[in-house]
Amino acid sequence: MNLKDLIFYFKLTILFNIFNSILSKGILDYSHDINSELQIQAGALSSIKGIIPFSYEKLKICDTKKITKAEDTLGEILTGEKTFSTQYSARTGNDSYCETLCYNQFDEESLNLIITLIKRNYFINWYIDKLPAGLLQFDVNTKISNIDYFTGIPLGYMTNDQYYIYNHLQFHILINEISKKKFNIVGFNILPMSINHNGDTPLCSKEAKNLLNNFNIQPQPLTQGQILFTYDVIFEKSNNTFALRWDHYKTSNTKIHWIGIFLSESIIFGLTLLIIIILVKNINTEIDLYNTQIINFEFVDYYTWKELSGDVFRAPLKNPMLLSAIIGNGFQLFCMLTITLCLGSFGFSNPEKRANLLNIGIIFFCIMGLPGGFISTKIYQFFKGKFWLLNALLTSVIFPGTLFFGYFFVNIFLALERSSAAVNLSDIISLFVLWIFCTFPLILIGSFLGIKSKAIAAPCKTNAVPSFVPSKPWYLHYKFMTFVTGFISFGTFFIELSYVMGALWKHQIYFLATFLWVSLFLFLIICAEISIIVIFWNLCYGDYNWWWKSFLIGASPVIYFVIFSIYYFFTLQVRRLSAMVVYFGIMGLISAMALFICGSISVLFTFIFVKFTYSRIKIN
Repeated sequence: MNLKDLIFYFKLTILFNIFNSILSKGILDYSHDINSELQIQAGALSSIKGIIPFSYEKLKICDTKKITKAEDTLGEILTGEKTFSTQYSARTGNDSYCETLCYNQFDEESLNLIITLIKRNYFINWYIDKLPAGLLQFDVNTKISNIDYFTGIPLGYMTNDQYYIYNHLQFHILINEISKKKFNIVGFNILPMSINHNGDTPLCSKEAKNLLNNFNIQPQPLTQGQILFTYDVIFEKSNNTFALRWDHYKTSNTKIHWIGIFLSESIIFGLTLLIIIILVKNINTEIDLYNTQIINFEFVDYYTWKELSGDVFRAPLKNPMLLSAIIGNGFQLFCMLTITLCLGSFGFSNPEKRANLLNIGIIFFCIMGLPGGFISTKIYQFFKGKFWLLNALLTSVIFPGTLFFGYFFVNIFLALERSSAAVNLSDIISLFVLWIFCTFPLILIGSFLGIKSKAIAAPCKTNAVPSFVPSKPWYLHYKFMTFVTGFISFGTFFIELSYVMGALWKHQIYFLATFLWVSLFLFLIICAEISIIVIFWNLCYGDYNWWWKSFLIGASPVIYFVIFSIYYFFTLQVRRLSAMVVYFGIMGLISAMALFICGSISVLFTFIFVKFTYSRIKIN
């Protein structure tokens, strides 16, 4: 395969992912005729304690056959959401009891594997019509049932140092009648049971009225040898409509969540108004007074920040190219995240194919290399940099390279665990080629457009000799301000972040993409506004070295994000080294992305503010 073929292949891949993402919006026909065959699917094995997902195929329970959905999109490959069809047979409207699935032979290796998975609290994610199964729990004594929609179905349990396997599954399928012979599946629950059949004859009840007798049969211990697997299929009519079938999975969004979001947004909105009123009023008053004094030759040394007009637009003393590259990558990530969440709020984050948001994110990360390269070059051009091509190369490497090699490192541990989320070498090469032949050229094109466009002009002429930077109070030191301002910014996003973390690591389904998009947008405004206030305060004390300080102040919430990530890790009760590496590796990459976005947006907003402010001063 030559270079042209590779480029053509990845162009087709991008177009296919876009087309597939659009189709996944949910306009699919899931209606079933009476007596039509239903496909019960088994997804990945997941655990809060284990973190690392495993494929259902790994269990070697009966025979499984792969379906094409397993590797439809790049997002599903990266998240390990591989789904397998099973031999469980179900026909719409036809109840069946004590059906034989298979006789499975367990050797020592497979037995130890299942015991290990039970120890780590792994659950199987079952699906029918893309709807995940809820865990049906029934108390024989009280006759009270309860459904857990967020954990999946356990493999077995342990009691008195003996492990038992759930070898009998009772499928409860809720259907809504849309016509006399057409149904929609609006609910799917599974009651797992352990039944020791003692040979080839199933001991479970074959009649609906005697199902409670199944609880009186001795459970099936996990031992080497042959174990019989059986199942029931029970259809129940429901008044729940097809459009509302996901409502059961939204119960985590309680009133506390809504109240917390409302309070968070109110604080952000109020603080925004306060900052605008105070800052604009004070600056306008001081500028008018200063301009009057300049005209009347009545210069007053108190207004120090206005004396910095000859130094405030000076390029950073350290690593100006690095800063411009980071700003370009941060803007690229900001555009990608904004578009992705915006599409998610319009329904493209279909819970039936949750990997679609990752697909969209990858696509737009590549596309947004164009504005990212443009912004990077414009900032570097403002710094009077002469090596724009080298700056473009750095922009195309610094974050994409960190992301690629960071994920490659995490993938090594996923591969060692034989996780379903581990990608093979060909997929790694595909990601690398996507970076080199898509992201890289677009950043170069954006940089070329940036260097050819009109340069950003500073409103004040920069002095040939830098001015002396006087000392300032200790509480204005950027290290101290970073911790203080970071806590304020992080507090406005903490509630929404806790739900996002639950979706990432506790297998909860996150539905409120609109809230996340609005919260993130307002959070970035707070980061930028705090950066503006701190930098203006520093300018009042004569410190004109604001570029890197603005970045660090804006990115300061990442400190508390890392602290929160460490705290959250201990709530998961993870013990294995590989799972720890995967968790902190992924959270490290997310932290780096947050660092780039928050810091870059803060620098850009602060630059706009400083440029606008000094453009209004009359220079003598």
